[in-house]
Amino acid sequence: MTVYYLDTCIWRDFYEDRFSKAGNPLGRYATLLFMKILKNGDKILFSNSIILELKKDYAESEINLMLNFLFQTDVLIKIDTLKEEYIEAKKLSKDKNISLIDCLHAVQARNNDAVMVSQDVHFFEKLGDTVETKRPQFID
Repeated sequence: MTVYYLDTCIWRDFYEDRFSKAGNPLGRYATLLFMKILKNGDKILFSNSIILELKKDYAESEINLMLNFLFQTDVLIKIDTLKEEYIEAKKLSKDKNISLIDCLHAVQARNNDAVMVSQDVHFFEKLGDTVETKRPQFID
């Protein structure tokens, strides 16, 4: 069983069926990843920071719609944010000039032995020493 931590962009790609500026089907990549996770009996971790980010663009009812099926299939696991994780993420954010939330995602994925999944370049370029990140289209 593999455990994943999905960056907020993956949830948005899936829900909005988004495309990249270059025309890549980001929504399809996210959908295929969700299907693979369900098929393999894998798990997805999420924390309040994901919900907070989603609340910037979606009503609570839409967020529940996004997450409900995965809750019902016992795929989603909610994790708490530890004080130590927040402190480390805050330092990373300052040192690397990246959002606190993305640093927190990286720290939580690493601390929970989860595969970080994102399309955001800064995970690969600036947070690679904190957590290994994969793009959904490249997950076997």
